[in-house]
Amino acid sequence: MSILIHIKNSLKDPIKIAQFLLALFAVIYLVLLADDFFVFKIPILVGGLVFWIIDYKKRAFPVLWLTILVLLIIDVIGSYFWVANHHFLLCFMVLSMITFFYHKRSSILFVNIQTLVVIVLLLSVFQKLFSSQFISGNFYYHDINQGAMFRPLFYLFPDSLEIANQNVDNIKKLKESDPNLEHSIAVIDIVPNLRIMTVIYAWLTILVEAIVALFLIWKPRSTWTHLFLIIMICGILFTKLETGFMSLLAICGLFLCTSLKQKLIYIAILMVCILIIMAKMGYH
Repeated sequence: MSILIHIKNSLKDPIKIAQFLLALFAVIYLVLLADDFFVFKIPILVGGLVFWIIDYKKRAFPVLWLTILVLLIIDVIGSYFWVANHHFLLCFMVLSMITFFYHKRSSILFVNIQTLVVIVLLLSVFQKLFSSQFISGNFYYHDINQGAMFRPLFYLFPDSLEIANQNVDNIKKLKESDPNLEHSIAVIDIVPNLRIMTVIYAWLTILVEAIVALFLIWKPRSTWTHLFLIIMICGILFTKLETGFMSLLAICGLFLCTSLKQKLIYIAILMVCILIIMAKMGYH
């Protein structure tokens, strides 16, 4: 019973539980990247541990967050063109935690997280609007026909899965052929009218992201705002397992919401994403 009371009290403080879950995600994420630039990361880990022991009683520095940030920066420097977009979002979220350690003002932390999410969503909207491949539906069209998107649905429709696998094989053979021979293939639609459906879905994606961003600017604590954000996160996960980015958006939602039910939904989304990441599935 005391454990349940402790959990309930922790959930009342969105910052405390969000900090813990952000640290948990960051550690798991860094473990997955541990093999990259391992030689440079070992001294940072050792130095962080020693510094944490020395600073244990004083608590003068956010040693954990500083260590995480340096490790993330090492990956940014070493693989700037390869690290995922959510890597940079994670860096800025960790920076927010470091500054919060000093100013101790939840209102400033709230604005920092709110600003990060809004910038990410608006940049995503503008990037899609200026991408002819996206607004034409070509991006979704080719990915869906190869089974790279809406994967759970394919198991309910084995015929579509077979067509998608056939498309993948044909594309692979085309890539392996001599380009001078000018071979070509015809991609088979897994469902009728897929071209029109992908155009509609592309614009629907842009519309939803824009609505969520505007709601976060206008009423960041509103139930409707978080309902739209949760729907967007779940929709993206169903479309494609972008587990890393959706984990961070769920943590941001946890920072910004006040409702217990919303917190539990964000936590559930994050836990599912972490399990998928640990199973080495999805795009993390």
